Amino acid sequence: MSDLFHALGYDEPRFDVHKSGREIDLQTVHRIENKIAIAECKAHKATIGGSDINKFVGALDAEKRKHSKSDLYKDYDVTGYFVSLSGYKETAIEQELDNNNDRLILLKPEQIIDELVKGRIIVPLEKAVASVNSNELTLEMSADLIAYNKGWVWAIYYSNGQRTTHVAFVHAEGKLLVKELSDEIIKLDKKLDKNFTDLEVICNNDKLPKILETQKKYFKYLENECGEIHFEGLPTDKDAGSVKVRLENIFITPSLEIISNQQKEFNDIIEDERISIGNILNMNSRLAILAKPGGGKSTLIKRLAIAYAFPSRKKLIDDNLPKEKWFPIFIRCRELGEKVTSSITEIIHNIPNRAEINDCSETFVNIISNSLQKGTALLLIDGLDEISDDRNRISFVNQLRTFIATYPNIHIVITSREAGFRAVGGILANYCANYKLSPLNSEEIESLSIKWHTEIVDNSEKTKKEAVNLAKIIINDNRIKTLAENPLLLTTLLFVKRWAGYLPTRKSVLYQEMIKLLMVTWNVEGHEQLDIEEAEPQLAYVAFWMTSKGEQTITLNDLKKCLLDARKQMPDILGYTKISIPDFIKRVESRSSLLIMSGHKKVDSGEIVQIYEFLHLSFQEHLTAKAVVEKFLPISENRKSTLDIIKPHIEDESWKEVIPLVAVLLRRDSKELIEHLIELSIISQDDDIQHVNRKRNSISPAELLGSCIANEIQITPELLDNAIEWYSKNRYRIRDKSSTETILNSKFREAFKDKIHNLYFEEFNDKFSSPIGSLIGEVYINELKKSEKEVHKTILADIKTPNRETQATSLFGLMIFCFENKLHVNQTKNAKIKQYDFTEIVEKLLTIIKSDDKHLCFPALWSIAWFNESFTFSETLRVDILKSLLEIWNKYDDSKNLNRVCTWAIKTLLSPNIQIDKKLVGIDNIESIILKRFNSPLNEYDKLVSVFLSVHLSLSFDKTEVEKILIEENKKHRSSNNQIAEYAERLGVKFNKKESQHTTRAKKS
Repeated sequence: MSDLFHALGYDEPRFDVHKSGREIDLQTVHRIENKIAIAECKAHKATIGGSDINKFVGALDAEKRKHSKSDLYKDYDVTGYFVSLSGYKETAIEQELDNNNDRLILLKPEQIIDELVKGRIIVPLEKAVASVNSNELTLEMSADLIAYNKGWVWAIYYSNGQRTTHVAFVHAEGKLLVKELSDEIIKLDKKLDKNFTDLEVICNNDKLPKILETQKKYFKYLENECGEIHFEGLPTDKDAGSVKVRLENIFITPSLEIISNQQKEFNDIIEDERISIGNILNMNSRLAILAKPGGGKSTLIKRLAIAYAFPSRKKLIDDNLPKEKWFPIFIRCRELGEKVTSSITEIIHNIPNRAEINDCSETFVNIISNSLQKGTALLLIDGLDEISDDRNRISFVNQLRTFIATYPNIHIVITSREAGFRAVGGILANYCANYKLSPLNSEEIESLSIKWHTEIVDNSEKTKKEAVNLAKIIINDNRIKTLAENPLLLTTLLFVKRWAGYLPTRKSVLYQEMIKLLMVTWNVEGHEQLDIEEAEPQLAYVAFWMTSKGEQTITLNDLKKCLLDARKQMPDILGYTKISIPDFIKRVESRSSLLIMSGHKKVDSGEIVQIYEFLHLSFQEHLTAKAVVEKFLPISENRKSTLDIIKPHIEDESWKEVIPLVAVLLRRDSKELIEHLIELSIISQDDDIQHVNRKRNSISPAELLGSCIANEIQITPELLDNAIEWYSKNRYRIRDKSSTETILNSKFREAFKDKIHNLYFEEFNDKFSSPIGSLIGEVYINELKKSEKEVHKTILADIKTPNRETQATSLFGLMIFCFENKLHVNQTKNAKIKQYDFTEIVEKLLTIIKSDDKHLCFPALWSIAWFNESFTFSETLRVDILKSLLEIWNKYDDSKNLNRVCTWAIKTLLSPNIQIDKKLVGIDNIESIILKRFNSPLNEYDKLVSVFLSVHLSLSFDKTEVEKILIEENKKHRSSNNQIAEYAERLGVKFNKKESQHTTRAKKS
């Protein structure tokens, strides 16, 4: 029925649609017209009478009334169809004639066949008859159309002049059914109607030698097309040339991700988000695979074609492809040309022409027919998006739907860019599972680097080691890694490294080299080279326009307008260009993929327009910076200084990467910009720095400052010293802290270390002790580069050294260690937590916190604040250190930050079961200190700690206020809910149901 309604012009139908008090057999929407079809389908032996029709008409009228009230379908005409494979009684036909045949449409067997023929799902009977070599047999006047799970089949009968003696089974395509399928139908018939008993089946005699010769020639064509990866025009050894690499030698088995609502369907089968292509094909052999340009779509299609054409090559890669004897049929959409509107069968039958094996055309058609009929054909359609006209693409996909109706057991893999897929995704979704290629992970990046170096350079151990080291550099730099997740961009990175002799760590140099490679050398086949001196200014102008508006996409109309404006405003550069704007857009996309069509959107006028975006955001950002520095700008911006152009965007998220790139490209002229960022960083300082994790919607000037330093700008030592100071002091106003690690791997490493060391040790500055101290700790851990166990031992050894500054540095390292361990423990569910013996460390901390040295005391207290259950030491030591903390609790009232970490450390160590009392504490005025902290808290921990201590020291506070404090703290994630719940129980405070559930969840975790 699905095929019938597709032939009638409708989309894929829904079957057995449940309605209130009734069930609709079939419902579907027309592909072009505003029409809905609702159908009743009967496959009875007896003809259908008027009562059955009347019953359906009642349900149909109810559906019409319902749709007339629907906002979505009120403008649609509802047409009823009654489909009967046995026909209708005369009374039923007369009944509909009396109603002028306007209640519904009756479809009987002859009409069903006519519609299937019109829809090109089956060949006409006369064509089927013409395909049979019946010799001296007489054609019978009757024929049957069989609905078979492997496709529609004509059964054509022949006699010897006296009785029916033979039957010919002709596939819907118009060729005799292969023998094994004919035998299968005979076997099924014996269990059913026995129509073919005692009849001899007419079959073709295959000419095996010709078949083998044709197959060999076709597979040789596939090997030439798909067996190698071509690096055309890319630099290999300081010279531009062409490199061909055997596919298996550089192929990385891709992982895929299920798109959107299909996730539920596979949840029971697949646990991981990333799924290998082999595992997917073993579950579902009809796939539509999407990715951005360079994502590996075509390479995957090539792998499948070669693997099934050459079983020996299939074994070379462990990708778990199905162990089937599939016959690959390879179609590259960009080569279809005018044939794009032809039927899929015609397109396939034209392959010998392209493969230059025309003498084998007839045999090739027979081979294809056999594989399609048997269900062993693997149809590989590469680059659906390269059918540039949406109407042609939709037509192609509709032809594909008809093809599937003819060959229901076919296996299909289609690849497309995401943008080009949107226009046809809804049609394909009915018979293809939609996936997208996953970005390369770290392991895959390293693997591709090794394979690339082995093929392009040599197979020596030294080269492989260099490949691994280069991969590590890429993986450890988040900005470069996001580029390397795309196979095309990763190989471009590798070629840049090969060409330059090193991988540029400065993003501006790296992006420039990548853009040059993509524009000049990628995808040379069939595409004219771009003039980079003309292309780059135009793309930079577009990038600036997009970034200034905070956009990552641009409509086709705006893109054309931008390019026209660029040509008007830069006549000295672009006044002599000979390429039209539409051709420029097309060439940039097809040749370099730097700017790609990414989809469609509805504009205010209601029109659906194409939208474009840069292949990677990094390219947009680099070109924006280039536009600012080189003045590839609108006239209104061109008159401004670089700083004046930048100023309005300093807190703009979309300029976060652009501004540091501008600073790099300015070279020695970056001083004014850096001084401005320092000035803003100083202004942004305020007293409220204790909210470490507060969220900000805008970019901090200090964050930009750090990124500029990380990008190794040209800067004097004096200005660098100042920049490092205000980057460090604004540490907690910076969301992206990756710049620190980058700086530590840059030429400014020693200057950075010296400056933060001096800032902390010259004089204790309570206000900036946390941000600068945390940086010192990060540097310490970064330099160790050891396992957790070794870090623990090294910290203990350094804490014991007599050198005061080494002690303080290692204490900040301890704080970072404790912090990261705390995060790990919080994230570890129902798993055994690794234990560390902290006895010696705690004993040393006891000595330190009793001293008056704030430089040592601060990191010691901060470390204790991050203690957790994975650190083991005796209860006696816990009481001793808690007692020492209480003794100094009131000691640092003048040091807000130091006092805060002291209170926090007390809270961390307290538990209802710890044995402390007034006598043990031994502080005469402890009650007054607690009361003072409760009534006039100096930080966010004072009130809660006062409540906890009241349990141990038998102090009384207002119960209502205590209850309020505990309830509020119970809701905060920073507090241990288990700890609060236990103290609440001691104090007789009960949480409501919602709060209790929250606490229970915390206990379980």
